[in-house]
Parts: sequence; structure tokens; C-alpha cells
Amino acid sequence: MALSVLREAVFTLYALVMAGGGLWMAGYLRLFPLRRLPLALGRFFKGETSGGGKVSSFGASASALAGSLGTGNIAGVAAAVAAGGPGAVFWMWVSAAGGMALKYSEILLASKYAAAGDRTGPMGYITRWAGPVAGWTFAAGCIAASLTTGNMAQTGAAADGMWAAFGVPGWAAGAALGGLALLVARGGSRRAAKVCGRLVPAIGILYIAGAGAVLVLRAGALPAAFGAVFRDAFSFRAAGGGVLGLLTSRAFRTGVARGVFTSEAGLGSAPIVHSAAENASPADEGLWGVAEVALDTLLMCTLTAAVLLVAPAEGLGGAARTAAAFSAALGGWAGGFLGVCGGLLAFASLITWQWCGEAALAFLGAGKRGRALYRAAFFCAAAAGGVFPGGAALAAADLANFCMAAPNLLALFRARRTVRRETFGYLCQKREKK
Repeated sequence: MALSVLREAVFTLYALVMAGGGLWMAGYLRLFPLRRLPLALGRFFKGETSGGGKVSSFGASASALAGSLGTGNIAGVAAAVAAGGPGAVFWMWVSAAGGMALKYSEILLASKYAAAGDRTGPMGYITRWAGPVAGWTFAAGCIAASLTTGNMAQTGAAADGMWAAFGVPGWAAGAALGGLALLVARGGSRRAAKVCGRLVPAIGILYIAGAGAVLVLRAGALPAAFGAVFRDAFSFRAAGGGVLGLLTSRAFRTGVARGVFTSEAGLGSAPIVHSAAENASPADEGLWGVAEVALDTLLMCTLTAAVLLVAPAEGLGGAARTAAAFSAALGGWAGGFLGVCGGLLAFASLITWQWCGEAALAFLGAGKRGRALYRAAFFCAAAAGGVFPGGAALAAADLANFCMAAPNLLALFRARRTVRRETFGYLCQKREKK
């Protein structure tokens, strides 16, 4: 009981800090990330790259998007709708607005210091702006998150879908995904970026086509579904209404926290992969993060939520709920389709989070033996994720995410003037070129 209350308190604080911090940063930057969203999306879809480094900006962005997409877009959204109701979707959108500013800022800082020779990503700028203890805390949280958020939670949801669709045992699905991710890891960050650069667009097209088919078949239910989103988002009567109602609303807390879980804005995972890319302008690199949040939360999560609302599957949770919704509209074959999508999403996420975990491990001074032990733990966690209940992995993931987000947000706040100076310096350069 005490643990449940503690987790609920952390959950609420997490939602408030992330939503408030992101929206404040967006205002501080005069909505620059939001205003540049069309440019960021256009560049992502063109696959543009900047710089001549071993990891391209597009490859880094695809890798960061792989880490944030994961099965959170299948199981996580279903959990958010089940726990917070349709209104949770609205607060996921709100979290995306602030998330764009946070992700832009953290990638900008990582890119700025990478150009000066510090390629430790968020660990470097957190240590610089918030102190070494904050940097160590982030690194430890990142390692824990790579075994929970980016591993057990992913393989667990994927295993559920693969068991329902193909009868694959959970441990076997988890072990296969973990083993494949480690094979990619042997090629280093360059191979990881190349694999994600090819895998992520393919997964996106496949999933959008499937979800789009469901929405076309159930188009008549869409107005009522989105009406429920807005109506439920502001239903605080049970808590007395007003500000108190907002802060205690499960729709608000669940929507914001799950929005952060899917987009990973403010966590500091994206700066790790972007610090490996070379770009002439830190602000230019930061704009890739704006596209990542939009594609993850505003597109992929919204599609999943819409499917769940137009083809409801009561009494189920996680990936099984989403699979039932797809099957209700498309037929029994949709379970296999979602099983394949879930497996590919989990595989892509494992690649990126293994990259993040090893970067954090290197920052803490681990050598070859430490890396070998970590890889063994990563494989075991992947296999275990297919067996253990997903709720336990998500609970641990929430705490690990908080350990990453707290020092990262503190550093972003203290470095805010640097972020704004780089941003408006970038704008001045663009005007001069015109």
C-alpha cells in the first residue's frame, strides 16, 4: 500500500514537472520549436542529413525515434486510455507541445558541447550545469531505464502480441529480440544508426497503413470518439473542479506521464544519440527532435488512441487491448499484423536503448568487463521481459525515468540562457543568408 501511494505521488510530480517545464521552455523560446515544426517535419521526410560525421543527423533522429516509438505506442497508449479515459489523449497532446521545446533544448546543448569535443551527451552538460552528482544520477537512471523502459517494457508488450498472434513463448520472443539487438550493438553507433534509419520509416508506413484502414472502416465513430477526448479531458467534478481537479485528474496525470514515456522528451535519451552526429549548428540539430516528438506523439500515438476509441475492447489491457481493437475492425489477421509491428518496434527500441545504456556506462568509467556484464544483463532483461508482468516493468520504468528527467530538467533550466542565445543566434544567421 505504501509503495503504491509513493508511486502515485511520484507519478503526479513527474506529470506536473514535465508539463510545466516543457510549456515554460516553449514560452521562454518564444514558441520557436512549434513555429519550426513544418520545417522540421519536411526535413525528416526528405531524409536530409547535415555534416559529414559517421552518424548522420537523419540516422541519429531515426535512432532517437526508434527509442521513443517502441511498444509504448501500442501498449502504452492502451494503458493510458484504460487508466485515464479518453481525456488522457488530450493531455498527451499537451505534453507534446512542451515536449518539443524540451527535446529541442536538450539536443541543442548536447550538439553544442559535442562540437567542442564532449560527446557524452546529456551527462556532459548535466555535469557542467548541475554538478557531478546530477550527472552520475542521470547515468545510473539511464542504465536502469535501458533495462526497464527500453527493454523489459518493450519485450513484454511485444511478447504478448507475438504470443496472441503466433503462439511464440514470451521468453523466446524476448530472448530473440535481445539477441538481435546485441548483434547490432557489435557494430557500434554507426551500425545502429543505419539499421534504425532503414527500419523506422518502414515500421511507420506499415503501422500508419493498418491504423488508417481501421479509421476508414470506422469513420462514422470518429466524431463521437474525439468528442469524448475533449469532454473527458476537462471532467474534474470528482475532485472538486478547477486547479485541484486538474492536478488530481487521472486523465491529466496519465496522459502527460504516458506522453513523456512515448516521446521521451526531457529524459535525455535523444541527446545521447544526437551527440554522435555532426552538424554546423546546434539549433539546427535540435530541430530534428521537434520532428521526433510530433511523429511519435501527435501522429503514432494519436492513431493508436483513435483506433482504441472507435473499436473499443473492454476488459483487456496493454497490447492485447490494441490487438483486439484492430481485429474488431479488420478481422482475425490483424492480430498477426500487430504482432509483427510490435516485434519490430520493440527491436528498434532495444537497439537505441542499448546504445544509451552503454554510453551511460562509459561515462561512469566502466571498461570492457563492465560492458560485457551490462550486455549479459541486457539480454537477460529482454528474456525476462517476455515472462514477467508488464505492470512491474512499467512501475520500475517510471522511477528510472524520473531519475533521468530530474537532473536533466535542472540542467536545462540552468542552461536556458545558453539555449536561447544559440536559438536566436541561429535565427540571425538565417536572416543574414536571406
